[in-house]
Amino acid sequence: MRGGLERWKRGVESRGVRQAISYALEGTCDAHMPYPTGAEALEAYGAASDSTVSRFVVDNGVITTDQLTAGGLRVWLTGRDPVTGEERGHQRLSPDADLLLDGTLNHPKSYSIAALLHPELAAEFEALQDRLRDRILLMWQTELNARRGHGGLIREAITRIEVVELQHRRSRALDPHIHRHLWLSIKALGADGKWSNLDSRVAMKMHTVVNAEGELAARTDPAWIAALARHGYTLDLNGEIAELAIAVRPVSRRSAQIEANRARLIAEWSATHGGSAPSVEVLQQIDRRARAVSRPNKPADLDEASWEARVRDEIAAIDPSLITPRAPLSIAAIDLNAVDLDLLAAQAVVDANERSTSCGGRFSIFDIRA
Repeated sequence: MRGGLERWKRGVESRGVRQAISYALEGTCDAHMPYPTGAEALEAYGAASDSTVSRFVVDNGVITTDQLTAGGLRVWLTGRDPVTGEERGHQRLSPDADLLLDGTLNHPKSYSIAALLHPELAAEFEALQDRLRDRILLMWQTELNARRGHGGLIREAITRIEVVELQHRRSRALDPHIHRHLWLSIKALGADGKWSNLDSRVAMKMHTVVNAEGELAARTDPAWIAALARHGYTLDLNGEIAELAIAVRPVSRRSAQIEANRARLIAEWSATHGGSAPSVEVLQQIDRRARAVSRPNKPADLDEASWEARVRDEIAAIDPSLITPRAPLSIAAIDLNAVDLDLLAAQAVVDANERSTSCGGRFSIFDIRA
């Protein structure tokens, strides 16, 4: 799994709340886009007021779900119960107060291509993401903590967290990019029965472990690997679907642009600092600049059928054989017991550390194989 974890702030006059509602309900997404202005957010909020989002509640290891309307989402974002309106602990109203933590579930681009070409794989990919989501939610509830008291000196185990999930199929540049956002509310219920704020610093550092766990699970999930085999596909050592890897870069316009921006900015920084490597904090800044530079304008939106047809044409232009059904592989020939989990875990950690500079954490294999 290859996503980061970002903080959403309340902002001046709670502009962050309006931005979050717009982002959740507007219906389009670029996983790296800057949040819209207040005017844009309010306009989109009015147009999407009938939409709903999924809320997941994890209470002592039990996950339940319901739907929040735009109004319920607004109440939830401000740290109150979306049903009763009851305040949850002390409310921080300063512009720099955290509203939520936004965790992105990204996967190899070839997964999105496979899902677009094969409806069955699309359903299996969603099921894989459901399993990873539940795994992450349970990990958050058991491993994170709340802080309260003067200067946050009191650490408290938490028994309940709440997460809003957003599902997107494509990027702002209209690349295939199936991914999810897990919005973790900053409000959590402590073991003592009181609501308080999550320790976001722990969550940010832990997200590299979350990424590595997700990467390892996606590469070894029996149901997902069996589904791929039924369509003649296998995973390579980089976690991509080997038979579709050739199409990844040509249909990744936005990703290629961000990586090129990032490489150039790192080289420029190193050149002005005697050839030294940038710190994690500097890499955070570089990542944000790389995503902001030359960000495409929002294109005219295409309906799903037209968009899918366009992408299939692009894939066929790369190699017509990619859209031709493949002979199924024998799942018996894919022995998961023969997979070197230690080697995969080590590679997953390397990948997660490389892709999670915004999380500010650095971990080793022992963090996910203990």
